[in-house]
Amino acid sequence: MKLQRLKQPGLLPEAKSLLALCFLILTGVNILTLILHLFVAYRINSVAAMKTTQVQLVNGQTYYVSERDRFFRYPSVIQTFVKNWTELTFNWDNKIPGTNETDSGIKVNSKRVPTSTYFASLLMEPEFGKASLSQIAELVPSTVFSGQLRSTVIISFISDPREIRPGEWEIDMIATRLLVDRSSGRDERIPFNRTFRLKAVEIQTSPLGNQGSAFEQKVYELRSAGLEINRITEFKPK
Repeated sequence: MKLQRLKQPGLLPEAKSLLALCFLILTGVNILTLILHLFVAYRINSVAAMKTTQVQLVNGQTYYVSERDRFFRYPSVIQTFVKNWTELTFNWDNKIPGTNETDSGIKVNSKRVPTSTYFASLLMEPEFGKASLSQIAELVPSTVFSGQLRSTVIISFISDPREIRPGEWEIDMIATRLLVDRSSGRDERIPFNRTFRLKAVEIQTSPLGNQGSAFEQKVYELRSAGLEINRITEFKPK
């Protein structure tokens, strides 16, 4: 009887399979590395595209201006915007701010509001500003325009803005409205704690520049922050 030699399975096929597997793994790693490098390069190019420009004013002051997203707003700009709205709305006197001219007010329905209060409404979303102006007009006594009553607002706290979504924020404020009757010397203090919701809007410039009317220049000056208030709710500090 002839003994048949058992054929042992060769090592070469297994080696080829292992080599192929290693090649596939290495290819996958290289592809992931390439994707990562492309992403990093994209981010670097994005940062590099945000150029910093030096601007020098005629008075010699120098500022650095960097490019940002069109709806980016610094937290301090948002805080100042809310502060300006509050002071314009509730600082009442019988003088037009910055002048010695008597303020006869702006007529709203059958009432009147101080000129500064009217300008404050332009910092709000148009329909919301119009509705709010009518409500504020109900709070303004006629004695404001005779100089008997004076109102001011004391701001104790303004929070950091909270971004709700890109280009929209909420911010809390704790303040007190102070009404002083000059004839009697009596005062009234009214808490004014509110949460403001704001959104970024296009920043416009006056087409006439310095040649525009005082009213037009004031409007564009107030709206230069590129923000609008679109909601105000009561804030209850914890």
